[in-house]
Amino acid sequence: MTDKQENRYSMMLAVQQVCNNNNPVWAGLPAFVTAFGNFETAISDIAATRLEQEKDLKGIAEDKVAKEKILISKALVIAKATVAYANVTNNEVLRQEVDYSESDLLRSRDTELETKCQIIHDRANTNSAALVAYGVTAGMITALATAITDYHATIAGPRSAISVRKTQTAELESKLKGATIILTGQMDQLVSVFETSAPLFVADYTNARIVVDLGGGPNTFTGTVAAGQTKNIYANAVDDAQVYEITNTGSVGLMFARGANGTDMTGAITVNPGPAVIKTALELGASGNKFLNVQNGNPTDGSYKVVKE
Repeated sequence: MTDKQENRYSMMLAVQQVCNNNNPVWAGLPAFVTAFGNFETAISDIAATRLEQEKDLKGIAEDKVAKEKILISKALVIAKATVAYANVTNNEVLRQEVDYSESDLLRSRDTELETKCQIIHDRANTNSAALVAYGVTAGMITALATAITDYHATIAGPRSAISVRKTQTAELESKLKGATIILTGQMDQLVSVFETSAPLFVADYTNARIVVDLGGGPNTFTGTVAAGQTKNIYANAVDDAQVYEITNTGSVGLMFARGANGTDMTGAITVNPGPAVIKTALELGASGNKFLNVQNGNPTDGSYKVVKE
């Protein structure tokens, strides 16, 4: 749901509660009974669509994170063994091709990670006979190839998440409009019948119908981050499935993470100047974290644009 949709849906739930609490007041008016029944059906449809949206998006994010962890784990074991072999044989070219740390791989863009792991696989495959003595088996090399294939299938996940979110957000909008029509066209009109007999119900109903802005703020965040500084961009990134489009609009590389506080950069990803990077909140930081942060480790200032899809 968008912030505006969330505000309207919260209003509808408030109206539903007021009406349920005052059932004896309107139970004898057939037209109101029918309208409220249709309204509750509409709310149930909205809730079901919202649940499906959140479930789908979180599933996409969790699947991608899980496969990335598997890929990095398998690649690192083979890479380290290959580095050892390269050191023993004085093969500097081979060493430089596969000498990646865990943080190097974690901070890589999606396609960069895939490429680095593919290089590790290919070099290990070429030197497979010699690497047996270093603990690398043919099965391990095959398992890495499988992990690369599995990970490749998830790279488009966040893009798919945006498509899914936009489609289901449009569907939610349609259902919210349907529920609103019932409110404005029927229930709002009929509630006036009770102004004399049940003024408290009418007052509560009228108050519940007010759409309150529950927060969330604008969906686009732009700004600069000074050289050597860490900055909080957004302090309410609580939805693991939320999709963020991150663009480095400056000239130096920046790091982004969803941390436990306004300076936590655990699990940060690097975004270089150029095309936007699509990430879910879960890919940017652990579940439960809510501070979307940016860090500039360069001697010159950087700039960014982040869109909460």
